[in-house]
Amino acid sequence: MNGPRRPSRADVRRVGLGAAARATGVSRSGVRRLRAAARADGAGRSGLSSLITVHALHAAGDALVAVALAGTLFFSVPLGEARSRVALYLILTMLPFSLLVPVAGPLLDRFPHGRRTVLAVTTGGRGLLTWVMAGVLAGLALYPLTLLVLVLSRAYGVARSAAVPRVRPPAVGLVSTNARLNVAAVTAGAGAAAVGAGIGALFGSGMVLRLASVLLILGGVLALRLPEHVDEPPSAAEARAESGQTRFRLLRTPPEVTGPLSAALVIRALAGLLTIFLAFLLRSEGAPAVLVAAVVAAAALGQVGGTAAAARLPGGSSRLLSRVALGLPFVTCALAALSGSSFWVVAAAGATGVAVSLSKFALDAAVQQHIAPRFLSTAFARTETALQLAWVIGGGLALALPASTSLGFAVAAALPVLGLVLAAQLALRAGD
Repeated sequence: MNGPRRPSRADVRRVGLGAAARATGVSRSGVRRLRAAARADGAGRSGLSSLITVHALHAAGDALVAVALAGTLFFSVPLGEARSRVALYLILTMLPFSLLVPVAGPLLDRFPHGRRTVLAVTTGGRGLLTWVMAGVLAGLALYPLTLLVLVLSRAYGVARSAAVPRVRPPAVGLVSTNARLNVAAVTAGAGAAAVGAGIGALFGSGMVLRLASVLLILGGVLALRLPEHVDEPPSAAEARAESGQTRFRLLRTPPEVTGPLSAALVIRALAGLLTIFLAFLLRSEGAPAVLVAAVVAAAALGQVGGTAAAARLPGGSSRLLSRVALGLPFVTCALAALSGSSFWVVAAAGATGVAVSLSKFALDAAVQQHIAPRFLSTAFARTETALQLAWVIGGGLALALPASTSLGFAVAAALPVLGLVLAAQLALRAGD
């Protein structure tokens, strides 16, 4: 009796081509939907959709660089040695910011009429550097090149934030505009990271860096093709500088910025604390892989959820976002401290992810609305540096804590309260 017929090569080829055609059709449909969403509410006419494209390429390139350089900083060494390595890592993360405030911020403020050029140089420059990095992965030259890539990435972020008010559609608030950019960045970064992981496994990290280089150089070219109104005319920049808008100082912020700044600082410190604390806690207790995956997924989904929610909020909601951002992690961290339950540990990670997104959007919108355009780059350089310093302080605090769920989450729950105190102190300084 004859058995079932074995599929021929032609059959396999037809099935493969059919699957590929269906996948191509789905991807094309997805691209069309993303383009339609990017152009909604007048974003195509204002130039926001073009900036979204540049920002998505930037995020994809950065994700590929991260995949290529991913190492075994934490889990490959003994627990005691891991603490010293993480402490060194926290210090190294501040190096790019040491140049951001004294150099990059004031320098970018001098070129409000050349923002497209700045975006192109900081994006395309990283593309050239990553191409060089692909050839020196085994050499010491990799480290200074990586530092330069980080500095240019932070400078790009400052320039991009300063350009957002110039491309915001009239019908869309600043919070929603910033959130749309972040949605594109998260989507592009996640997709690029998945592709990069596969390419790295097949062809090595060098090929991943070269792909990142291509995307970043393409982003630099498209940045030069952004609408002309992204660049502020020199005469307009001078006129606005002489208006009543306030120059940004961290210790004397305008009242409208005080609340969002305080919330963002303590939430970022909370994120640093929980990131490092949970890594050591879960490792020291030998937590099952399912719990570790649940904590990581909750934090990631929380940030995505916060971004999606912010993208649909009307303008003028910065203060509300700040209050929600403080309340969510306070409640969940307090319950985790009292109960020690794994459920509330996961919930606290998710709530902190939501809070990180909401507080950052609230702060960006407040700065973009209440700081003179001439000083926006310096303002964002200072806030980004302050946020990174807060994250490092939170991580350093976690290194000093014992691996105790109740104590760690009690300290975490106290940080949102500290945010309210900090807001009150900044408000008093602003009133002096």
